[in-house]
Amino acid sequence: MELKRKVLNVAKCTICGIGLLLTFYTIMDLMLFLSDPYKQRLSGYPRRDVWTSISWSLLVDMCLLSMFVLQHSLLSSTKIKTFFESYGLQDLYRSFYVITTSIVLQIVISNWLYIPEVVLWKLNLNYKPVWWIYFGIHTIAWILIYVGNIFMDVNELLGIKQVAYSLKNLPDPNRRKSYELKRLCNHVRHPSFLAFILLIWITSVMSLDQLLLATVFSLYMYIAWNTDQEDYIYQKNQYELKFHELQYVQS
Repeated sequence: MELKRKVLNVAKCTICGIGLLLTFYTIMDLMLFLSDPYKQRLSGYPRRDVWTSISWSLLVDMCLLSMFVLQHSLLSSTKIKTFFESYGLQDLYRSFYVITTSIVLQIVISNWLYIPEVVLWKLNLNYKPVWWIYFGIHTIAWILIYVGNIFMDVNELLGIKQVAYSLKNLPDPNRRKSYELKRLCNHVRHPSFLAFILLIWITSVMSLDQLLLATVFSLYMYIAWNTDQEDYIYQKNQYELKFHELQYVQS
């Protein structure tokens, strides 16, 4: 029995470690995919019939985006969470979530088809003020995303805390959260809605494929981020509480 437990703990640590490494690697690729102003925007193959090729590229890209949305929505559903709990694997749910999300994002990035023939706008990044504005907006957006994840407990988002608690025979850390916090986390898939909007819409080249990506992601985030007045009041109260705590510490 002790051997079985040790093997299970090693397996949990391995899965958690794979999720952590894969997540960081994918984030680097995603940053280049969304923010690299000089990324290659060639179609990748000769185009004989331009409009047929454009239609095919749009179809492929739409399938890739649909796969991402389906995976994200499916794993966020209550049924999947209940499935993990029924087998006593709730501590591995987040690790499984980040691993599958990273794999899907890698598939999207690797197979994305650019459509350089149709361009809505192209920024002149050789003009220094434009380059600095572009660089500044994307840098601030990524900082907001990273800070937001840290504030929402990045260890829990990556599944590290759940596995660590499991190894120490402690209860699921999610049980310690208040009802209001659980409700907010369920309504907010990721922090920094505005930051993601800036990243996908403020691009150096708004080609047709980028327009598709920006539109689909914006609609998905608008639907998935379903916060309400109750969430706002909770956030406001927490902010005021932290503000008064900091004032008390500094006084």
